[in-house]
Amino acid sequence: MLPPHHFVRWRSKVIPHGAAMLDVLAQVFALDGIAIYWGIGLLFFVAEYWWPARPVPYLQVFLQDVAALTTYQIFFPFAAQVTNHIPFPNYSYWRWQALPFWLKLLVFLVLLDGIAYWMHRFWHTSSGWPIHRWHHSPTELYWLAGIRASFPQIILATIPYLLTFPLLKPVPALFFPLYSYMLVLTNNWMHMNVTWQSRRLEWLFVTPRYHRVHHLKRMGQAGANFGVWFTVWDRLFGTYVDPEQVDLTGPYGIAETVHPIRMAVGV
Repeated sequence: MLPPHHFVRWRSKVIPHGAAMLDVLAQVFALDGIAIYWGIGLLFFVAEYWWPARPVPYLQVFLQDVAALTTYQIFFPFAAQVTNHIPFPNYSYWRWQALPFWLKLLVFLVLLDGIAYWMHRFWHTSSGWPIHRWHHSPTELYWLAGIRASFPQIILATIPYLLTFPLLKPVPALFFPLYSYMLVLTNNWMHMNVTWQSRRLEWLFVTPRYHRVHHLKRMGQAGANFGVWFTVWDRLFGTYVDPEQVDLTGPYGIAETVHPIRMAVGV
């Protein structure tokens, strides 16, 4: 899946290429970014209070997830130093660049999500599982529980973006903050503890109950419902499990016992 995301301060300047976006995202300690992040989080808390899917002992788990968020904020600038040295492919030519931005954005999102799906599948192999199991370690699911991401997962999760970003050129400066907001909302949304559901919407988009299947403890490393934004990949490649055919009350988490530091480091 895409990395757990955060809001960041946006500076009013034109960003010439995608690598600069990583520099913007690295400003994780910006006070306005933190305020926006928690402001959105408060709205998610309200939604979970009024429409809870299951009881969540927030007082027991909230501080753990705040610590995980802090760990992510510490990891991210160092991960950005690594990804900043990965060159962008240069396959966008002038005829493609002349197309309307909305069309390029649509193709970008579909391909980005397709690559992210296969990256997610890799994290559930024997080789990739140590990278990803920290994300599956929470035994309670709610909007902040999805913030766990090991150091190598943060790095690898940028690869789909790096591969597909050239499709967007030239890129309006407004794209970068809006894309950051979308990542935050997506990650918080898919982990929400809400009863809301729509089978029609799930034919195309990932919903909280759709992703809840993915975190069931009995799914384990094998996993299911790997889609990040779109559910079509699971249907195409045989990893779809109907949320209405399984017990979504839990338990959640991982079967093995691993020290939290090992999980955060991804080994």
